Amino acid sequence: MKTNFLSLTMITLMAGTILTSCGKTTKDDASAVKEDVTELNKDLEQGAKDTGVETKEAVNADWKKFEASSKIAIENTDTQIKALRDKIAKADKAEKVKLTAKLDELEKKNTELKEKLEKRGVAFKEDVKEMNQSAKEEEQEFEREFTHDMDELGTALKDLFKDNVK
Repeated sequence: MKTNFLSLTMITLMAGTILTSCGKTTKDDASAVKEDVTELNKDLEQGAKDTGVETKEAVNADWKKFEASSKIAIENTDTQIKALRDKIAKADKAEKVKLTAKLDELEKKNTELKEKLEKRGVAFKEDVKEMNQSAKEEEQEFEREFTHDMDELGTALKDLFKDNVK
């Protein structure tokens, strides 16, 4: 009986020692994990800030390139319109009226595109502080639409005299 009691006591002490040491290790591990999580959160916050700055810089650079190329395209369109006005001046009276009306409409569209670009430039400079991925996507959508409109205008200018071939 003493042997059983002694064996039971020894087993209980050993189990208690093992459980106690395991608990301390678990607490140490939990503390280390908390520190790691805190450090990772700081890294993520810094990464988000860095990404925001990079996105802002990339969008700003893209906008400057787009704005410069668009202004050149608008100037080229203005030059084409002036050349077509000279060509229309040499046409007969019936065609002159018809072509002048079409050209006036195209010139109006070119002016509207020019104003649209200027407004977007002002809005872009004001919104540049809050640049994120969705703003970048909006900017790309504007650029696609504007480029499409400029292409349509260019095609319409080229086709101005094609409609009047007899």
